[in-house]
Amino acid sequence: MNYRHESLNSVLSFTFREREMMMSGEGEGKVVCVTGASGFIASWLVKLLLQRGYTVNATVRDPNSPRTKHFGELEGTKERLHLFKANLLEEGTFDSAVDGCVGVFHVASPVVLSSNNPQADIVETAVKGTLNVLRSCAKVHSIKRVVLTSSTAAMTQNGNPTTPDVVIDETWFSSSVFCKENKKWYPLAKTLAEEAAWKFARENGIDLVAINPGIVIGPFFHPILNFGADVILNLINGAQSFPSPYRFVDIRDVAYAQIQALEVPTANGRYLLVGSVVQLYDILKFLHEHYPTLLVAGKCRFDAKYEPTCKVSQERAKSLGINFTPWEMMSGEGEEKVVCVTGASGFVASWLVKLLLQRGYTVKATVRDPNSPKTEHLRELDGATERLHLFKANLLEEGSFDSAVDGCDGVFHTASPVIFSSDNPQADIVDPAVMGTLNVLRSCAKVHSIKRVVLTSSIGAMLLNETPMTPDVVIDETWFSNPVLCKENKEWYSLAKTLAEEAAWKFAKENGIDLVAIHPGTVIGPFFQPILNFGAEVILNLINGDQSFAFPYIFVEIRDVVYAHIRALEVPKASGRYLLAGSVAQHSDILKFLREHYPTLLRSGKLEEKYQPTIKVSQERAKSLGINFTPWEVGVRGCIESLMEKGFLS
Repeated sequence: MNYRHESLNSVLSFTFREREMMMSGEGEGKVVCVTGASGFIASWLVKLLLQRGYTVNATVRDPNSPRTKHFGELEGTKERLHLFKANLLEEGTFDSAVDGCVGVFHVASPVVLSSNNPQADIVETAVKGTLNVLRSCAKVHSIKRVVLTSSTAAMTQNGNPTTPDVVIDETWFSSSVFCKENKKWYPLAKTLAEEAAWKFARENGIDLVAINPGIVIGPFFHPILNFGADVILNLINGAQSFPSPYRFVDIRDVAYAQIQALEVPTANGRYLLVGSVVQLYDILKFLHEHYPTLLVAGKCRFDAKYEPTCKVSQERAKSLGINFTPWEMMSGEGEEKVVCVTGASGFVASWLVKLLLQRGYTVKATVRDPNSPKTEHLRELDGATERLHLFKANLLEEGSFDSAVDGCDGVFHTASPVIFSSDNPQADIVDPAVMGTLNVLRSCAKVHSIKRVVLTSSIGAMLLNETPMTPDVVIDETWFSNPVLCKENKEWYSLAKTLAEEAAWKFAKENGIDLVAIHPGTVIGPFFQPILNFGAEVILNLINGDQSFAFPYIFVEIRDVVYAHIRALEVPKASGRYLLAGSVAQHSDILKFLREHYPTLLRSGKLEEKYQPTIKVSQERAKSLGINFTPWEVGVRGCIESLMEKGFLS
């Protein structure tokens, strides 16, 4: 069968992690080189480096080739992307490309598994090419680090048993003898190239870091079919070109790891990148469920046996801040399904609408006024024209949500006032939260197609109780705020969230509604709605010297929150409450981060570091949903970039 590029891209497209959105202006004023830039990994790397503000010297075989046209669509290409002609087998050919760079990403290497002349076509090109790049780097004193793209193939081909009790990690090296005996030419090339790189780097004082990814999958925008896509395409067509199990890693996790390997000062040695070890049967089952029309009838083996396999260490990769994307998180889960999102113009809900549309859902989104300028950012989202429908609704009006939830498979109730003080807190904060929740649930109770309601609650509905928050205490889903204590302390937002959740559980139980509650901490990260959200306000106040918000800070990144909401709907066994707390950050840690990365933003003389005994938060249930929390630094960085972009900071 012959598939269009777009169809395969859809199959491979992961939509949740969007690593490119995590990037700040870290690279502004810096020049880096990427070799083999027209390839799959390198194209993504160039894209994210440009987004991050770097100037990129990119080497290709022919700068005028149609294979480089996809670069023209990248943001920043005209100003900061420079193409250089280079040949892996010619010494000195990379000199001009690496000159003046602060870092070099050596990605160029033939991804060829078989050849009539493997020594010349695969091995020599990889080894000589690596040495030629490093020889050019050795001449440039401005280069602080070289990041080498190696492969798990340079680790696993050694004859060692891969039984379930074995863990592959960065101490594994492939055997060149084993590779030759078994005609494993690509692993041989990667093994010898990496060996040569470490030897040359050691002898010439080059700071080298190696990235060793598994089978790289995900969306691609270069014109040539890559190896990971070829593996998936062959499975669709009924051919198994690569043995099961599959050690997959998402392309954005790989590109992000490469950038982290350059930017994190303590990065060193090798980093194994495998997000998931997947059985053939599981992939075929996924394809059958989500893309049944693509599969070649009669050729897909659903009798595929389970292959016992070893484990893969993620410890060092996670030390770089990598939270691996689950392989299952491919687009299309929501195709032909309809969901409702209440309060859609808010921070969390806007991101939720965005990712639901990317996932293929039709979204019925409620807002106070569909014609308000506050909804324009929703109309600009990919898929909005075809699959986003705005509905006017009022939390205090019963029946107001009937038309929005009608015909839905699931409902996300996020609408609630995020207000902490008021002259009339009962009317302005508590009543809209409680009555609004009940009005949404009353509308849901009338619709038999709704399988589940996901309620956006808050950690505020957990923390305000008599339990002392000492360092030995662990906050988890069994914690409930005490309404009496909330009233006594005038914690109106926490009171509203507590009473709204209580009312929701009572109504759901009485009316047979499958309810799941999400309890995020302070949500931070990039935002695209026009109004300042609470998490961004916390960061902005810190920058301006206001330390009025309680600390330590229990942060969670916006995409982790949205991903948890979607998982809470899609995972059949999801139930009860889920606490989302990615990091507990001290005031002093945040100030240190701001001073290091954004020193010109801080208001001098106003920042006094404070420390409070830390607290622990359980992540066990959140991780059962597949949530791998993003470091708080990423969220703060994304938040600050949005604050600057929207003019809240200069």
